[in-house]
Amino acid sequence: MPSPVGHALAGYAVGALIAGKPTLGTGARLWPPPPLMIGWAALGCAADIDFLFGAHSMYTHSVGAALIVALALAAFRVPLRLVLAGAAAYVSHPLLDALGYDTNPPLGIMAFWPFSSDYYISPVALLTPVSRRFNWEFFWSHNLKVVTSEILIFGIAALLVYRFRASRSGVEALAA
Repeated sequence: MPSPVGHALAGYAVGALIAGKPTLGTGARLWPPPPLMIGWAALGCAADIDFLFGAHSMYTHSVGAALIVALALAAFRVPLRLVLAGAAAYVSHPLLDALGYDTNPPLGIMAFWPFSSDYYISPVALLTPVSRRFNWEFFWSHNLKVVTSEILIFGIAALLVYRFRASRSGVEALAA
């Protein structure tokens, strides 16, 4: 399963891609604005809140949790496209977890809760998992390789989406 770095970058990339053109008016110098960037990245990591309750890969890694996120965003009366962007950023997390290699039973994620309590995982692991075994002699070197690969994959995707959104919205990106 990916690291928080990979989840944050993927959450941002998906959220920014779905959000579309800005509606901030002509005074907008940066699209997407930093609060949305941080929000999408945070939503990309949010499903791991379940670590606090010893229920990893269960309820928060599901369609039901994504619907709750969408309803919570809608309750704040944000535009529909931002509700969809936020929900998509959140969904990026369980999707990446399902595409990764899982070493802790039950394997996979409870993707369709509350409709089903079955666990699902890709038959082919596309992402290398981070290690949580702090006493393993290769802990640091392994996790550094994992995070580096995630920055290369998801960081490049996030940068491409950022540049695409900045150019498509007709505003200049501050980071050249």
